[in-house]
Parts: sequence; structure tokens; C-alpha cells
Amino acid sequence: MLTITHSHAAGTMIDGTSKGDGTADVLKTVGWRWGRSISAWFVPQSRDRLPKLHTITRTQEALEAAGFEVETDIDSTRRTTAEVEVGKIGRQADRVDALAATADRKSTASEDAWTRARSALDRLPEGGEPIKVGHHSEGRHRNAIAKADTAMRKSVEASTDATHAQARADASSPRATTTHKATSTPPTPRSRPEQTTSHPTSLKSATRSRTGKPCAPPRSRAARPPATTAAPSRRVTG
Repeated sequence: MLTITHSHAAGTMIDGTSKGDGTADVLKTVGWRWGRSISAWFVPQSRDRLPKLHTITRTQEALEAAGFEVETDIDSTRRTTAEVEVGKIGRQADRVDALAATADRKSTASEDAWTRARSALDRLPEGGEPIKVGHHSEGRHRNAIAKADTAMRKSVEASTDATHAQARADASSPRATTTHKATSTPPTPRSRPEQTTSHPTSLKSATRSRTGKPCAPPRSRAARPPATTAAPSRRVTG
């Protein structure tokens, strides 16, 4: 008997499944995921929310069509905001502890891999002695080089895994989360300063001002006096 359960604290889960019973293929097709940390199937993003009845109905119909007996136990009671926050803090602390333990385990594995690589290198002839082709030591020499190379590769991979695990543990710590929130706050938009400069009064001035070069103020044409025509002088003859 399979039982689909839902609560505000745990989300939507299913009880009664076992490895190799055929439920995994059915649950994957209707959107369920396997949680390694909780060792159970669950509906993503169902914790602290109302039950997704359409998903639960589809799951029940798909399992029954595959020959399984299914019942449901739905609790729609909501938790208070304070209880939700306490639950989030507890899960975050558990995640930090789990990642820290993984980082420690990876670091120990990296040190052990380096010790094995160093030991394999020490078994090689000193001074980088070349392989004596045709000599009875040729096979032993080649095997020692291959083992040292494999051990060194594993040591590098273990060191990379340890570095990645430590980075995840540091990123999930409460201090890192708080720092990220503080630095990711968007800046307050500044008001645009008022424009105090006057617009250019001519096309030539506007063109020169867009180039970034200082432009001289436009020249004003001085008023010319009106042209006067001198009266022709008359010649007086006596």
C-alpha cells in the first residue's frame, strides 16, 4: 500500500516505496524527485504551501494504472510565519553541517590520495633513469610509471573535489548569505541634475558642442549705418 501524504511542514511525499518496485519510473513522469538527504520521494516546492491537488490526483491515477494500491492523507493546516522561519533556519543549519562534513571527508581523501601518489613516485628510480628497453627491469619500470601517473591523477581529482566541497560549504554559511544579501542590495537611483546651461543659439554652435570642444559664443553683427549719397557739386561758371 502506497500513501501520498501532505503537510505544511513536510510538503507532499509518498510512503511505502522501495528500490526496484517500479514506482520510480511512474513518479518521475508526474514530476516527483528523489531526495537523497531525506531518502524519500517528494514533490518539488510543496513545503510550506497548500497541496497541489492536480499533481496528487495525477500521481494516484498513474500508480493505480501501474497496478499499485494508493491512498492519500492530506493535511491543509497552515503553519504560522514564525514556525516557517524556524523551520528554514533549522534546514539551513543542517545543510551547512552536511556540506562541512562533506568538505572534511573530501579533504581527508585528497590527503590520502596525495600520500599514495608520493609513495608511487618514490618507487621510481632516482634521477629520472630512462627505461632500459630489453632489460629484465623494463616491465617493472613501465608498471611503476603507470601506477605513479594514475595515483597522481587521482590526487589532483581529489584535491579539486575537496576545493569545490569547501567552496560550497563556505557559500552556504549564514555569514556568507548575509554578506551576499548586503552586497546585492540595488543602489538608490539618483535624481538627474537640472540642466543649467543654455542651449546653443546656432547650428554651428550646436555641432561644435557635440564634439566636446569648447565653442565660442556666436558673433553678433553690428548694425551698419545707412548708406548716404553725397549730392553732386555743381560747378559755377561766371
